[in-house]
Amino acid sequence: MRRFDDIVVGAGGAGAVLAARLSEEGGRRVALIEAGPHYGDTAATPADLLDGNAMSLVQHSWGLTAALTARRRVPFPQGKVTGGSSAVGNTVAIRGTPADYDEWAALGNPLWSWEQTLPTLTALEDDLDYGDREFHAAGGPIPIRRWRAHELTPLQQAFLDGCTAAGHSYVADHNHPASSGVGAIPSTRRDASVRVSTAMAYLWPARDRSNLEIIPGCRVDRVLMRDQQAVGVVVDGEELSARRVILAAGAIGSPALLWRSGVGPADELRRLGIGVHADLPGVGAGLIDQPRIGVFLSPKPDAAGEGAPTGQIVLRTTSSSGSTSRFNDMYYAMVNRFDLTHHFPKLREVAGARSVFGVMAVARRPHSRGRVFLESADPSTPPRIDLGYLTDERDYPLLAEAVRGCWDLAHSPKILDQGQEVVLVEQKTLSDEELMRNYIDDAVDSAYNPVGTARMGPESDETAVVDQRCAVHGVGGLYVADASVMPAMVCANTLLSVVMIAERAAGFLACR
Repeated sequence: MRRFDDIVVGAGGAGAVLAARLSEEGGRRVALIEAGPHYGDTAATPADLLDGNAMSLVQHSWGLTAALTARRRVPFPQGKVTGGSSAVGNTVAIRGTPADYDEWAALGNPLWSWEQTLPTLTALEDDLDYGDREFHAAGGPIPIRRWRAHELTPLQQAFLDGCTAAGHSYVADHNHPASSGVGAIPSTRRDASVRVSTAMAYLWPARDRSNLEIIPGCRVDRVLMRDQQAVGVVVDGEELSARRVILAAGAIGSPALLWRSGVGPADELRRLGIGVHADLPGVGAGLIDQPRIGVFLSPKPDAAGEGAPTGQIVLRTTSSSGSTSRFNDMYYAMVNRFDLTHHFPKLREVAGARSVFGVMAVARRPHSRGRVFLESADPSTPPRIDLGYLTDERDYPLLAEAVRGCWDLAHSPKILDQGQEVVLVEQKTLSDEELMRNYIDDAVDSAYNPVGTARMGPESDETAVVDQRCAVHGVGGLYVADASVMPAMVCANTLLSVVMIAERAAGFLACR
């Protein structure tokens, strides 16, 4: 049996960070296990992973699907490669707001307040524009670059102009804690085209360490337990031993691994024939995912947006729906091109085009909750994902506000001039509650930011799975450090928060 000090399961947005940081101590032997491939340098990396202007939703994906609503099932791409979804996503690098992290602290996790997390959020970045200013730094692993004015497509410039004409403030830096308004997207790239994943930023510099073993192309079946203690993992039938096991397989993969390892809701584990090591009903429960919706147009033949970045300008603002709105909880983006092969099946049906463009909104703080669970103990059977969209009635007015906002912004003359017609939604939809509900039911989709399926919290919280140092309640030597531990959603894309979680968890573990 091969022996390690630490085994990190999953080499995505968090796992690559954890393995690189833990292996900085030469005397600690670290294994990083990834189900997908590992590419060790630029020359070996496929073009779809280098292309920061397009998401790679097929070539390096787990091929998962999710129940979006009670009657709709959709593809749910998650990166299957070192770097995980940071290697295939759209490179958006926006922090959560101070209130987001202070909410984590208020839920029983004082180590995760804005005051505690800001130094890590700053240190992890190499901000190419504001590295010498307050709230920013240069020289960290993750490059952050904003689009220059001369790089904007005409649609993006029209969107920027339309937002400022509508009264929204121009924002030079979306990662300043007080910023709200419209401006260029901060992205994980050093130039206008190449994506930088956590594998590139963290693993490539660590690749020559003799104490770090990267094990790609292998699936972890379960965590090995002995007397309520994690002692290793089973990888494709082979046992590897470790002093500690850290799960970083993401908000979908980590709860599935916990279930297969006997950590989760006891009755459901027994139903699957899995022995119970820790009865934690919160494992897989409380899934939060940000819904997106938009107003889209079929493009004119000469305005198809081929090769253009998905987006360059975003508007962050605060919703007016209900009493639970949060600063910057609504996000609008001009989408240069949406390939309908993998998105919005209803739009594909009616648009009569291979792609659409338009204004998309993401509701950062939805009320609905979903679940990740197993239907089989067989590791080759993927987990079931129920996103639970629209199960909370409060999300209908929230998304209706988003549709109306998209409609207004998409009807800038310079934007309309690039399209042939608006698809699926009409002017009368905006004022007819039934038509609006039907449009939301048909058009809402995922922004692929799942969190909260192994949330952190004190042991007195029966929904919590890990403590604030990411240790699993009731099991020694077992940790979770990825998006699944977030106790509440952030008003942002989740990547920078995930990297921050991994950096801080590595610091906690290095002290033990």
